[in-house]
Amino acid sequence: MTFQSLRILVLALLTATPLCADPAPPQAGPEVASLTVGVFCALQAMDQRPAPGTRSGWIHVPDSEIDFHWPGRQVVPAQIGLAFGVKSRLAPGLFLTGEMRVYPPGASTPETWESTFTDLSDQFGFFRFDREDELIPGIWRFEAWSGGQRLYQVQFEVVPAAALPDIAQACGAIS
Repeated sequence: MTFQSLRILVLALLTATPLCADPAPPQAGPEVASLTVGVFCALQAMDQRPAPGTRSGWIHVPDSEIDFHWPGRQVVPAQIGLAFGVKSRLAPGLFLTGEMRVYPPGASTPETWESTFTDLSDQFGFFRFDREDELIPGIWRFEAWSGGQRLYQVQFEVVPAAALPDIAQACGAIS
C-alpha cells in the first residue's frame, strides 16, 4: 500500500465514523417535573451509606445541598475529584421508592442503589471519581427506576482530562 492510498483510507475512515459518540439528550417520564444534569467539584468529605449493588459497596451521601459548577453539561473530563449526575423532582403529589442504575462504558450490568423520589425536594444521583480505575472514557448511562417503570435516563460522555483542561484543573480553585 502506498503512502497516498494509506492517506486516502485514513481520511475515508475518519469521515465515515464519528470519533466519539455524543451523549443523548436527557429523557424523562411523565412523573418527573424537573430534571437537571451537570458536573461539579466533589473534593469535600461526604458521608457514606451501604450500597451492595455497587463495585465499592457504598455510595457518597452529601451532608449539604450541592450545586452543579457546570450545569447542563453532559461531557465530563476524567479527573479525580470531579462528579457528574442528575437532580430530579417528581410531579406534585408523587412519592416513589426505587433505585438508581449507573452503567459505566461497556458494562451490561449496572451499579445500583436504593433511592426515593419525591415532589418535596431534589433527588440527587451522581458518580464521583475517587480512584484511577474509575476514570473510564465513553458513554455513561444513569437511570432512575421505580418498580418496572423507568423515570428518567441521562447519558454522560467521559473524555480524557486533557480534552477539557479548564474543567479538569478547576476543582483545586473551586473546592
